[in-house]
Amino acid sequence: MNIRSKLNPKVEVSVIAGHFATRHSHNSHYIDITRMKHEHTMAREAAMTLAQRYAYDKGVDTIVCLDGSEVLGAFLARHLTKNDRFAVNSDKNINVITPEYDSNGQLIFRDNLSPMVTGKDVLILISTVNSGKSVRRAVECVQYYGGKVQGIASGFSTLDAVDDIPIYSLFTPEDIPGLSLIHISEPTSPRTAPCVPRVLKLMPCPTATACPVCNRYFFAAARRTAAFFNLALDHRI
Repeated sequence: MNIRSKLNPKVEVSVIAGHFATRHSHNSHYIDITRMKHEHTMAREAAMTLAQRYAYDKGVDTIVCLDGSEVLGAFLARHLTKNDRFAVNSDKNINVITPEYDSNGQLIFRDNLSPMVTGKDVLILISTVNSGKSVRRAVECVQYYGGKVQGIASGFSTLDAVDDIPIYSLFTPEDIPGLSLIHISEPTSPRTAPCVPRVLKLMPCPTATACPVCNRYFFAAARRTAAFFNLALDHRI
């Protein structure tokens, strides 16, 4: 199903119910914001809506784009720098950059990009914030290079803030009917995990076994199912 943003009805996401596991969380729905990141019209509308939060409040020198949000970042820079008498970034030349990963998996800025972060007011743009671990790494990276994080903008976020830095998002969990999620780092009992009863019905083995909360139950159920069929075959023989 498609869900429109309460902030701008021209911005929408596709939502698929199921059993979806990432490295840091476990979700009952997959939220696809591909169109928001890559379609010209929707990226423009999304950026215009996000810019309203920062245009008259926060100075921005650089937008750091994560998760393939560069198109959205370019439109956001354009709307932040519009010729408006009350806009704090009016006619400013905002940098739109993306960090890289080194061989150890750490976020870094190359020598040609680091001057766009050092001593600058930085806005972090990310497609989705789930557990907050990815965006926290980005915040630490910007701070390591001497930048000041002015805010975090996202298409969808389950959090209101990370490290006391507010997150402004176009969609929140309240917009997704029936959404439930588990942060893997949290102490959650497998018996009380909201996704456990639905694992076998919704998704196959690869996603069900990706989360420690569910894999023991998946394999236990699989063993019981195999034992049942073996018993049935024995009786038929």
